[in-house]
Amino acid sequence: MRIAVFGAGAIGAYFGGRLIHAGQHDVSLIARGPHLNALRARGLRIESPDGDAALPPDAFTATDTPARIGPVDIVLVTVKAWMIPEAAPAVTPLVGPQTTVIPLQNGVEAADQLAAALPTAHVVGGTCRIFAAVTEPGHVRHTGVPPTVTLGELDGGRSAEVEQARAALADAGVAASAHDDIRAALWEKLLFVGPLGGVGAVTRAPIGVFRSLPPSRRLLETCMEEIVSVAAAMDVRLPPDAIQGALRLCDAAPAEGAASMQRDIAAGQPSELESQIGVIPRFGSRYGAATPAHDAIYAALLPSERRARGELSWN
Repeated sequence: MRIAVFGAGAIGAYFGGRLIHAGQHDVSLIARGPHLNALRARGLRIESPDGDAALPPDAFTATDTPARIGPVDIVLVTVKAWMIPEAAPAVTPLVGPQTTVIPLQNGVEAADQLAAALPTAHVVGGTCRIFAAVTEPGHVRHTGVPPTVTLGELDGGRSAEVEQARAALADAGVAASAHDDIRAALWEKLLFVGPLGGVGAVTRAPIGVFRSLPPSRRLLETCMEEIVSVAAAMDVRLPPDAIQGALRLCDAAPAEGAASMQRDIAAGQPSELESQIGVIPRFGSRYGAATPAHDAIYAALLPSERRARGELSWN
């Protein structure tokens, strides 16, 4: 199969790199800037507890121009969630009548946004769990628990397209599974990553610190309770032990680590604040669920977010 990874930063380069290393498919990485230059010149290096990989530049195609690749069988969309609306038109050259498009963003809205913008594409739901970062151009480091990918049809159930993508990832050594209710899986992921990033950003502390202090841990739990409440108001069925499961994931995360949203905010870069935190008050207001903890976190972080986007400035 021909597979393209649109937005091959840390997450995209990791999963794309595993597919390249398996050697069973024609894989293209769509990136930009110094990272793209390094991929072209030196190839891709993956550092991981699950096994390192050094992939030479002639093992894959690296480009910033999707039209040079053309329609493929599978597109993994791994840009930041806030970039989806602007990225969708750029994905179009990769899409043919039989293309399956799989977004792997944080949040719960990316698949619907792509489906609306790519009417000829078969968009399925996808989510992943991974702690990874680009430590230098062309070098991705994965830490913590083994990465996972979950896929499913947006209207429920599974399909040949979902199974094809799952098998490709599984053959590359990725723990990939199909889910009969991918929307519930997306909310279950948000239950973990949203509070982790939001509480981390407002405390400005690593995961091991804020999860161990009773007041900040309670804030973490309160955010999770609000997400469950909003999901229930929207008729999304989360497992009864979803909060306990999310807390276990938090406790298993690297103590010195930080979620991607926290890292972006600390670096003064645009973040996924809207899709991970702001989405909860937005949906809560629409469906009648109170979200005071998210309201406060969103309000506290919004000025810095506007500053990162050039909408506000101060000395």
